[in-house]
Amino acid sequence: MKALGEKIEGLKVLFTSDQIQTRIKEVADKINTDFVDSEELVVVCTLMGAVLFTSDLIKHINVPVKLEFVKLSSYGDSTTSSGKVKPVDLTLPSLEGKDVLLVEDIVDTGLTANFLLDYVKMQHKAKRVKFVSMLDKACARKYPVQIDYAGFEVDDKFVVGYGLDHKGFLRNLPYIGYFPM
Repeated sequence: MKALGEKIEGLKVLFTSDQIQTRIKEVADKINTDFVDSEELVVVCTLMGAVLFTSDLIKHINVPVKLEFVKLSSYGDSTTSSGKVKPVDLTLPSLEGKDVLLVEDIVDTGLTANFLLDYVKMQHKAKRVKFVSMLDKACARKYPVQIDYAGFEVDDKFVVGYGLDHKGFLRNLPYIGYFPM
């Protein structure tokens, strides 16, 4: 594996760091409008892919934020979804009567997003639940899911960087890239 300062052979930039940061501010503006009346927003970050997006996003949210984490897996070391969600850690405080923002790195098949939405809505009885994803890969959708806020739409590419990994690596790229097939 080459150092990040070197060009990674074959990797094409899809969204630059500047494009990502600009879009995050735009998404945060919409969230701020929708939650302007909220006394507290519980932001639930899906580990590990969404951590960079969540970290940058909450810097632009104007209501008090309480940050929580869940860890789910549906990819493992593969470049495609296994078709099953593996709940690794779903430990959350009570969300009853709270405003909740669920944060994902990418929604492709919709399996993980639906699992998380159902879990929070049915188990926690939140007052209001909204869903944000950095990337929306609608072309891969197998399960319908309501994404309230999406950073970027992507076509059928395996993307890496800015939290998205391949076998645990490349999450720390400051941009989102892909390897052409």
